[in-house]
This record gives sequence, C-alpha cells and structure tokens, in this order.
Amino acid sequence: MAYRQLLKRITTRNYSTQKALFLSEKQIQSLDQVTESELLVEEININSEHYVRGSEEAAFGSKRIGCVELPKPLMKSIQDLVEGQDKRLIRTDALRLYDALRSTARIPKETDDFDGTRSAKKIRKATASVVEPHKVSYGPRESVAYAAGVLPSTYAAVTNVMKEISSRVSDFRPRSMLDFGTGPGTAIWAAKEHFELEKCVGVDLSEDMLRVAEQIEESIKLGDSTPVEFKRFLSVDPKAQKTDLVVCSFTLGEISSAALQKSTVEQLWEQTGDMLVLIDRGTPVGFSNVVRARQWILDMEGANAHVVAPCPHEKPCPLLFSPEAKPNDLWCHFSQRVQRPTFLMKTKHSKFNTEDSKYSYVVLRRGARPAKSSSIESQAYHWPRLIQPPLKKNGHIVMDTCSTNGEIQRMVIPKSQGKIPYRDARKAMWGDSFPHLSKNKIVTRVSEGITKEE
Repeated sequence: MAYRQLLKRITTRNYSTQKALFLSEKQIQSLDQVTESELLVEEININSEHYVRGSEEAAFGSKRIGCVELPKPLMKSIQDLVEGQDKRLIRTDALRLYDALRSTARIPKETDDFDGTRSAKKIRKATASVVEPHKVSYGPRESVAYAAGVLPSTYAAVTNVMKEISSRVSDFRPRSMLDFGTGPGTAIWAAKEHFELEKCVGVDLSEDMLRVAEQIEESIKLGDSTPVEFKRFLSVDPKAQKTDLVVCSFTLGEISSAALQKSTVEQLWEQTGDMLVLIDRGTPVGFSNVVRARQWILDMEGANAHVVAPCPHEKPCPLLFSPEAKPNDLWCHFSQRVQRPTFLMKTKHSKFNTEDSKYSYVVLRRGARPAKSSSIESQAYHWPRLIQPPLKKNGHIVMDTCSTNGEIQRMVIPKSQGKIPYRDARKAMWGDSFPHLSKNKIVTRVSEGITKEE
C-alpha cells in the first residue's frame, strides 16, 4: 500500500519529461519502510558530443543521395497527361522506345562474322534476337510515352548530378539555365530543386515534345515560379549574355554524326557563362559520346577549362583513349535509384516500385582547376573517383579508381592502415571520391590515355 501511494505522489508532481527516475533494487524492496525524502534521486547528464567514426573528407566525397522520388506536382501533372491517353498505346510506344535505346547501347565492332570460324547457322541463331540499331522520332504518341516511361530515370540521373554540383561547388549560384534537348523539361525540374533560377530556356527539335513540356509546366506552375521558355532552335547571339548553367542531358546520342555532335557541343560551350553539364546513357555508346565531347572542349580551351566531376584530371580518358582500353567491357558510368511512380509501374507492367538509372556524365567549368589548399572543397578536386563498386574482402577493401595522373588504378585499403581509413573504405560506394592514399602498392589497370593529336 505504501509503495502505491509513494508512486502516486511521485507521478503527480510536475517532473520534467526529459528526466528519468531510477531506483535501485534495494530501494524498490524497501519502499514500504522508507519515505519519499529518503530516496536517492540522481540526474544523469547526457553528453551531447557527437562521436565521429568516419572522416569528414569521406562524407564530403560521398555521391550517394538515396532513392530519388519525383516531386508530387510533377507526378500529378504526368498522371493527368496519361489519363487522357490510350494506356495500351502508351505501353506499346514505350516498348518501342526501350528497344531503340537497347539497340544503340554498345559500340559496334568492325568484325567479319563470315571469316570461316563460325557457320552461317550459328550466326543466324546468334543474331535472331538482336534488334538492328535504330532511333525513334518523337511524335505526339512517342512524346507521351517518353514522359510516362523514361522521364523518371532521366530525372533521377540529373538530380544526382545537380546535387553533387550544389554540395561540392559552394560558389556556384546560377541565375539562368539553358536545357538543350529538354524533352518534357526533365533537367529543368531537377535543377529547380537545387538552384534558385530566375530564367530557364528549354530547346528541343520536336514540337510534340515541347507541347508535352508546356503542358506539364502549365499544370505545376505557381504564381511565383521561375518562368520557362520553350523553343525549337538554339539562337546564337554573340552579344547576348551567356547562360550560367547549360545542360545537355540524354541528347548527344540522338545526334546522327560525330561531326554534328562536335559542332553542337562547341555551340553549347559558347553559350556557357560558367558551367556545362553533359549527361548521356550509362552505356558504352553514351559513355563514348560524353568522353569525346569532354575532350573536344578541353582541346579547344586548354587551361581555360577544367573538369568539376567526375574526373580528377583534364587528361584524355584512359577508358577510351588508352591503347588497352576496352570500352565495351569497362566504361565510366554510375547508377542512381529512383522510385517508380504508379504510371511508370503500369507502363512497364512491373510490381517493383524502384529501378536503377545508369548514366555517364561530365561537368565542365570555365577557368583553371582550383589549386589544392586547406579547404576540403579544393582538396576534393584531386581525390580519385571510384569507377566501380568496391570489393569488400576479409580485412581489406579493393577499389578501382580514376586517379589524378589520368590512369585507372587499383587501390587496396587494409585494416592495418587505421580505423578511419578502413571504415571510410568499407562505407565507400560506387561513384564516391576517396580521400585517403593507399598503404599498399597501387596497381595500374589502364594506362594514361593518348589522343591522336598527341
């Protein structure tokens, strides 16, 4: 009885909700023999100091952002767009888009199948399921299918790149943006999530795609939203003010020839006042498009341009220009997970609500590469980049990285190197910049790239 009365007196008092009352076992057993004043009440002080296990540099170099989800206004606008269409036609057109993308994924090899080593029967069997490389023209049906079946994956890739730029380059605050090959405006919506833009221009050759972009923009536009102008052609005015941020996402592969690609990239660079972002599919062809565009600009500008990401150098890419490069087997690309909206799950007839978007990219900025200083931001420009997922072994981590000397190197971080470097290596993921040097000997997997001009 005394125990219950004592608990009632304690609980009815105005104690702070952030404190706890602890009684020893002996005190609980003697509650009937003691009074409240005889109880020993101790206040436990909680140390608010944060215990850091990994390094700050490794956290800064991390590229992962988790699963990307489309903004709800954008999802709703696409859902409204899909509701007014025939669902079976949308799926049929989306499958045609997927076939076209798969058919142009790999770099064609100049080999003669009829060289006497393979029979005609084996060749017919091997090529029976292969779709001839082709591209799709975007009409009204294809434009809607693109928004319903392709836009989420492209949005995820652009979002990852924009997040990396905003977190790594503190002095980059763009006010204007040009999105070349805008499609339904994917890159514009992704950039708006990370930058305070005052003017956006989207350029696309397809009138039907621009019509879809305008419809999406009208449905999610708010009273104080950034004005977006969509047009078919890129007007070049030497006297006009250049654009702070120029983006060309998943468009280089749609250009028919290398000469036209080079001309387009050079015009985009002329329009760039600060930073140019080139993104393409994470396939051997998409990778080669991005790397060649990167090299064109660096050859043209020299020391007046540098690579912000992903390369820690301005030398020719070893995965394409090195004598031992095999771009169909090993190429630089990255992955970003995206949550599939309902309309995408229905378009693909899939029960899984996530998918991985593979992409290759390069971010170029005017001016020389920042010199290494005491700040983490300047040091990150010189950290090697993981081009593949690390191999986590028993007691050591194996990482293939793109190094500052323009080579693909294999680093091994053993447990004996220290707690912090080893933990950073354990937590490192594909695409991260790694700040520690290797204790063990570094092995060169692919040598430095050499261009034809050299």
